[in-house]
Amino acid sequence: MYQAFYGLNEAPFTIAPNPKYLFLSQQHQQAVNHLQYCLKEGGGFILLTGEVGTGKTTLARSLLSQLDETTNIASILNPSLSEIELLATLCDELKISYADEPTLKQLTDLLSQFLLDNHQQGRNTLLIIDEAQHLRSEVLEQLRLLTNLETNEKKLLQVMLIGQPELQQQLKQNHLRQLAQRITARYHLMPLGSVDVSAYVAHRLSIAGRDSSLFTKAACNRIHQLSGGIARIINLICDKALLHAYGSQLTEIGPKTINEVAKDILAIEQPVVQNVERVWVMPVLASFVTLMFGYSATTMVLTNNNKLAVHDNKPALIAPVNNNSFNNELTKLLIKADSQSRAFSALMNVWGTSHGAGSNGCNQAKTYGLRCFSGTGWQSLVEYNHPALIGLQDSGNIYYAVVINTNDENAIRIQLGTSQVNVTKAWLLERFTGSFTLLWQPNFDYQKALSIRDQGDGVNQLTQWLNKLYAPGQYAGDYFDESLRDNVKRFQQENQLTVDGIAGEKTLLKLQSVTGSHTKKLRGTQ
Repeated sequence: MYQAFYGLNEAPFTIAPNPKYLFLSQQHQQAVNHLQYCLKEGGGFILLTGEVGTGKTTLARSLLSQLDETTNIASILNPSLSEIELLATLCDELKISYADEPTLKQLTDLLSQFLLDNHQQGRNTLLIIDEAQHLRSEVLEQLRLLTNLETNEKKLLQVMLIGQPELQQQLKQNHLRQLAQRITARYHLMPLGSVDVSAYVAHRLSIAGRDSSLFTKAACNRIHQLSGGIARIINLICDKALLHAYGSQLTEIGPKTINEVAKDILAIEQPVVQNVERVWVMPVLASFVTLMFGYSATTMVLTNNNKLAVHDNKPALIAPVNNNSFNNELTKLLIKADSQSRAFSALMNVWGTSHGAGSNGCNQAKTYGLRCFSGTGWQSLVEYNHPALIGLQDSGNIYYAVVINTNDENAIRIQLGTSQVNVTKAWLLERFTGSFTLLWQPNFDYQKALSIRDQGDGVNQLTQWLNKLYAPGQYAGDYFDESLRDNVKRFQQENQLTVDGIAGEKTLLKLQSVTGSHTKKLRGTQ
């Protein structure tokens, strides 16, 4: 409808996973390079995870389109199958005939023979399973047994598992440790940053035939705020915005149009949780925490001061007289917590600095020896065990909070603006956009990932952490040798990280969390 008006050959923002529209941000390019290499090497399991709508399927299809004709590809899109059903589906995909009502052994034997024949003909076999977080444990184990067939050089079946972050947690279960050890490559797709969102929108418009800009920079910034960088939601918002702008004959799309169309889109995207108590705080806990902060349990303290309280001035803690009044006050606090910059300032305040975020919070944090790290998923946030800035989506709007403490799931402490308040995990997850940013302190002048033949204070600190886990009392050297690389790989394998022997940000941050060597924790004493 609007294509001709805007000089487009086709609709640019459909949610179908079309590989030609694949946008290669820096992280997407890294994923492509990493996974391409592992696909060519052959063997074992490949794991691609990411939040809903981050482009996993599109990326996977792009990768598969680049494979040559010597690879037989089987795809399973509905993994909610039994062991026999999965093997039968795999046989169907590979065009292997089997008897009516086959046994598990019969299907396994047929597949094993096919894999051997394929290998002798110089061909590869690849199984792709989308939505793999729905696979049952016994089915995953059956897949592992299938990959036992191998030569001296390679596995005869390669399996790519594509799924949501909970798949990573599933593979950490003790009874699946043998499968987890066979994952030769893993990559987790993150939501797009604000700069990437602008480039993403321009990229899709260009592929569809438009050679000039259409969405303003302010519009793209608003799209990023509302979508949290999730590609699928970006597509939905942009498609609706194009239709709305066409109806008004607009030649440029600004934030006003985005705000007008986003309400319906986000209302559809947000899950509706029925019969969930929205917010409550146990009176005894509220009284205890309030006493800690020097306030009466029956007093509500609200502050209009826009500057953050720092050092000796603690943020106000809201203590409810009753649930209704508490909900009302919480709503007021949430509405005012619409500044990501102020929320980042509050996160910095947790680390003891009164400096605000300024125009670039992460650069400002570096002046205090802190580093930013962004991730997705509540479970990941809890595992990293650092206070973090999160996005909250409520009634179609995005707000920002800092998660201070998670010791009690029924009283998770967050900061909204200049006030701290306890909310339930149910209330929080109902609104959590999925993305988080935390600050961490490397304990040395961290400038780049540490790898083989590096030396200095960073390597010394890395060695200390690994010795604490694997060789207590052993001397910590400052040279990155092969032995240290082996320990890095061991740690990465045990903690579901990319096993490359390079101590990058994720590995160092996870080491801090596992060894308990960081000072600001979500769980436990501060």
